[in-house]
Amino acid sequence: YHDNDHRSRGKLDIVILDKNASFYDLTWVEDAELGRGYLLVSDSSSNGKVWRYETGGGLIPIGKSLYLDQSGCRSNIWTPCHDTTCSVDAGSKGMAIQFVRDEKRFDMGRLIIVENGEKRIVRLEQDGARTPLVLNVPSLCQDGGGTGSRRLNNPGKIMYTPFGDLLFVDEEYCKVPQEQNENEDEDETESIMTLKSAIYRIKEVVNIPPITFQQSREAHAWTVQDMTSKHVNVNVELLYVGAQHASDMIWDKDISLMYVAASIRNDAQECRFVIYKIKDEDDEDGDNEKEESHQDIATKNLTELDIFYDLTPFFPPTNNSHCNMYGSALTIDHQGRIYATYPGGLVLLDQEGELMASIQVVDNGMMESSDSSIMEPTALTIGNDGYLYMSTKTMVQRMKIKTKVLEQPTNLVVPKLQ
Repeated sequence: YHDNDHRSRGKLDIVILDKNASFYDLTWVEDAELGRGYLLVSDSSSNGKVWRYETGGGLIPIGKSLYLDQSGCRSNIWTPCHDTTCSVDAGSKGMAIQFVRDEKRFDMGRLIIVENGEKRIVRLEQDGARTPLVLNVPSLCQDGGGTGSRRLNNPGKIMYTPFGDLLFVDEEYCKVPQEQNENEDEDETESIMTLKSAIYRIKEVVNIPPITFQQSREAHAWTVQDMTSKHVNVNVELLYVGAQHASDMIWDKDISLMYVAASIRNDAQECRFVIYKIKDEDDEDGDNEKEESHQDIATKNLTELDIFYDLTPFFPPTNNSHCNMYGSALTIDHQGRIYATYPGGLVLLDQEGELMASIQVVDNGMMESSDSSIMEPTALTIGNDGYLYMSTKTMVQRMKIKTKVLEQPTNLVVPKLQ
């Protein structure tokens, strides 16, 4: 797996290649009826698609098939879904599986997905309805860290916790005053647009009731006021700020911890790509069986926390746009080891943040390619089939590994309200 200087080459087989795609996220789903699982791949290009990848034989589909069409934009209300000049990421982005209490497996349940073109996060119901879970979030541009409310702007990765909560990332550009010169009047100080990223939480999202298929058609035009009057009042908490771009989140083997990959700027305004290890504030009493509702916590600044691992040496020199857009994708195995990507490869870290291996996963021809999308991983996951899957914007690769996926307990989810 690695040699004495921690560097090796890993052979990844390409299982999906689509130069018109913009793959954003991966999630593994286990199917009780099939007796096996499959990989879901979120495509943020155009109006979005979710692809399904599986291997099998006989009557079982092999390879890539369409799982969900128009997965990110359908209504043309919030984004021109079919405008070929619009951004490539009007489609679907982050994905997670919502399991209920005492489900057979943590990877069985309803799919939660980010609809970037609709500027919302929804849950796919059994009848095909899309129940809105998030429309508005606290703004990052208000004094005091977010006292106003706004529509989702650029939601990214999401994470469903073992306790039935949903964590998600969103970003917005805010006007920030430049440092004032001594001879400059306060009124003449110019402002610059700065990207801010934050992690939000909805508690007990499992208890947000599903809407009907007919309501689902109407819900594309819903505002947060409509959601409150017709559906449910969802309380969105602002948990963590301070990152230039929060690129991924994973839950630890110790369920009181999570890891966050982010790009930040240091005091010299240099871009750093780091991983934070964050203790769940709700678990300070040591009670992992969270039968009681969580208590509200204060918003924390990521840059004030200790860095678990600094990935910056693995990234090429960056400009401002790179710091805003690029980052590391994360996953974790059953032994608690963390896998984190960088352009052209990934590192393997132990639970103490020590480097175990650095694996280059593209060959020299790819490294020298002018197409940067080949080198920049967007998502990472371990399947129940013994493979590590990694996506870039245009392809999905996999590598056989001996370790297993970290299984999450399903007995800690808050009971569904009757």
